[in-house]
Formats: sequence, structure tokens, C-alpha cells
Amino acid sequence: MGTTFNPKLSIVKIENLRLRAFIGFMDWETEKLQDLIISFSFKYDTALASETDDIQNAVDYKKITKEIIDFVDNKSFFLIEALAEKIYVHIQNSNAGLEEINVKVEKPNALRFTDSVMVQIDGRDRYNTAIIALGSNINREENFAQALKYLQEVGFLMQRTEFKKTKPLKFESQPEFLNGAVLLHTKKSLSELKMHLKQIEAILGRVRTENKNAPRQIDLDVTTFNGFIIDEDIQTFPFLQDFVQQLQPEIPLENSDLV
Repeated sequence: MGTTFNPKLSIVKIENLRLRAFIGFMDWETEKLQDLIISFSFKYDTALASETDDIQNAVDYKKITKEIIDFVDNKSFFLIEALAEKIYVHIQNSNAGLEEINVKVEKPNALRFTDSVMVQIDGRDRYNTAIIALGSNINREENFAQALKYLQEVGFLMQRTEFKKTKPLKFESQPEFLNGAVLLHTKKSLSELKMHLKQIEAILGRVRTENKNAPRQIDLDVTTFNGFIIDEDIQTFPFLQDFVQQLQPEIPLENSDLV
């Protein structure tokens, strides 16, 4: 991500998707199909889709909707809360770049004297999980300490790896790097998190030059976000794979698609 990174967020809304399912734990509820009204929305960076007018650069909301229909229609659920959560997780797992996911599930005529019962999930109330990789070969320990201090303002640092020294790989005429990673819980979206990291790098004095592998005060990268592999350098630097295995061993590294 360059310093000109400037996402253009747009909202996609799917409203009043009408399906039928067995919903509830009473005997009659497990035997009779009931109406459900499902609405959801999300934001994503539509800059590239708008610029190219190419569907390959857009989020396929038709596919997401069809998948929701497939696992809800004519299926069985005890709680409307559980159904709303399954829909939220499904949308979240469809693309790392989706932000402010909102899911609303209504069960019409569920209670006497009311129009409906509704459960709503607002993604702004949920924490995202990310691995942030740190690297420095100028005043390494001091810049690491400062970076960790600033990262605490972005979210909660839940775990960290050991910090270790590595030899420079692509541009060898420079000091050894100090590398490490932290597991962060944050309410920042992926695009917001990337911009915060660039801000921290700038505050700590990093100046970008034509040599992308030049010595630097600090390098901060999103390695994973909500289970997605984000950093393409994970294929180049084995220590990044070690960090993921230490902090999120549940994420498969082999055959993982980069975002």
C-alpha cells in the first residue's frame, strides 16, 4: 500500500430478502415453516471497481445473497440470534475488505400485538482480529517500543511473538533487522488499520525512497485480518509464516489465497 492510499467507501444494501425456515424450539415451530425477512449491508472500497467498470474488481453481492438463501431457506434454527450470527460470519468471511457489516433478521408475527421480532448485528460493535508485523533496522529497540505504544491506541494487544534479528534479504548492504508481530483486537476496519499504520510509520520518521528495501525506522504491515492472509510478503519471508503459526495457528498457510 502506497502513501497515496485513499479508499473510496460505498454502501451495498440488500433489503427485505423473504425466506421461510423452521425457526424456534417449540414443537410446532420445529414442524411448520415460518416467514423470515433478512436485510444486510456493508461498505467496501469501490475505487478500483468504479475506475475500471469491471465486475472482477467488485464484491459479488449476488453470490453472497445466493449463499445466504441456500443455507437459510427451508432449514432449521432454534434461535433467531444464532441465525443472525451465522449470516454475519458468512458475509464477513466472504471478503476481508468488507466494513461496517450490518445484519437484520425479522420474524413477523412472532409475538401477539407486534409486527415482528428482530435481531440486528452492527459490525461497528464487533472487534476485528489482526496480526501486525513489525520490522526495524534503525534504532531498532527504541522504535519497536514507540510503535507498540502507538498500536495500543488502535486496539488491544492480546499477544506478541519473540522479537528476533534477521539478516536483510533483498538489499544486503544494511544492518540486521529486528522483526516481531503482535495479535491485535481492533474496531478499525482493514482500510482504517492500514492508514493508521502508515501514520505511525510517518510519526516515527520513516521516509520512503525509490529503494523499497532501504533501511527504515519502522515497518508496520497487516499480515492477517479476520483470518485472511493480507501480506503478500509472507511467501518471501519465512519468519512471517512463523509469526502466523505462533499467534493464529488455526489459519492455514498452505494454499491460502492472498487478499
